[in-house]
Amino acid sequence: MENDFKKEARKQYLHYFRFWFIGIGILALLCIVMALVSQGRKNVPRTNNEAPTERVYDYADVLTDEEEKELREYIAKMEKRMHIDIVLVTINQSVEGPEAMKQYDLRSEDWEQNMQDIADDFWDENQFGYNKGFEGDGVLLLHNWYPGQNGEHLSTSGSVEWAFSNYDIDEVLYAVDEYYDTDPYKAYRAYVKEVYNRLDNTVRLPFSWGMVIVLPIVVALIYAISGSAQKKAENTVAVNAYVAGGQPVLRGKTDAFLRKNVSSRKIESSSGSSGGGRSGGGGGHHHSSSGASHGGGSHRH
Repeated sequence: MENDFKKEARKQYLHYFRFWFIGIGILALLCIVMALVSQGRKNVPRTNNEAPTERVYDYADVLTDEEEKELREYIAKMEKRMHIDIVLVTINQSVEGPEAMKQYDLRSEDWEQNMQDIADDFWDENQFGYNKGFEGDGVLLLHNWYPGQNGEHLSTSGSVEWAFSNYDIDEVLYAVDEYYDTDPYKAYRAYVKEVYNRLDNTVRLPFSWGMVIVLPIVVALIYAISGSAQKKAENTVAVNAYVAGGQPVLRGKTDAFLRKNVSSRKIESSSGSSGGGRSGGGGGHHHSSSGASHGGGSHRH
C-alpha cells in the first residue's frame, strides 16, 4: 500500500505541475534558437573597406590621449557586436548666425540645421558605414563645444536610421547630456553604450537559469519529504484521502510555502532593453547635401 501511495503521489505531482515543466521546456528551446541566431550575427563580416579606421575625431581637444585610446578600443569592441560604424566628432566653432555662415560656408544661419549638415557631410565624405560607403549602417555623434552654442547632433544611417525613432535618438543624446559637463569621456562612452542598448535584440530572461533548474528539484524534494513524513497509520487510508479532485491537498507550513512560491508562480516574458517605447524607425529622416538618406536629432545646452 505504501508503494502504491508513493506512486500515485508522484503521478499527481507531475500532473499538477505539468505546466511548469512545459514552460521550462519552451523557454529552453527559445533560448537555444536565440543563441544560434546570435551566433550567426557575430559572424557578419565588414564589407566596406573605403572608410578610414579612425573613429574618434577630437578636434575640440576635450579628451586626453589615454581617453581617446580607451574610447577607440571600446568602440571597436561594440562595432564587432553590432556590425555598424560608430563615430565621434568634437568641434569648437561657431555654427550660428550670418558671420559663421559666411566664414565656414554654411547653408543656413540656424544652429540645428548647420549641426545636422556638418555631421551628415562628415559621414558621407569619409564613406563611413559597416556594409557600404554610401548610406551604410552606422551612427555619428557631433558635439560642438563653442561657448553659447554647446550641444550635440546624432546622425544615423542605413539600418540604424530605420531602427531609431525620435525617442531612441533623444535617449542617446540624454545619455551624453548626463555627463558631458563633468566627464566628456564618460559621456561619449555612454553614447556608445546607449546605441548598443537601443540596437540589442538579445532575449533576456527575468530569472537565472540556476533558478529554472534548481527550483523544480527543490520543489520535488519537499513534496516527496512531506509525503513520506505522513504517519504510517495514514498509509492505510485510501490515496483519494490525500489526493482530492486530482490535485494534491497541501498541508502545514511546508505546503503553504509550495502554494505561495511555486504553484501560483507566473513566468513573465522579458521585453529586453532594446529601445523600449520605440514608436517606429526613421526618426528625423532627411537627405544630406550628397543625396544620402539620414536620420537624426539635436540637443542644445
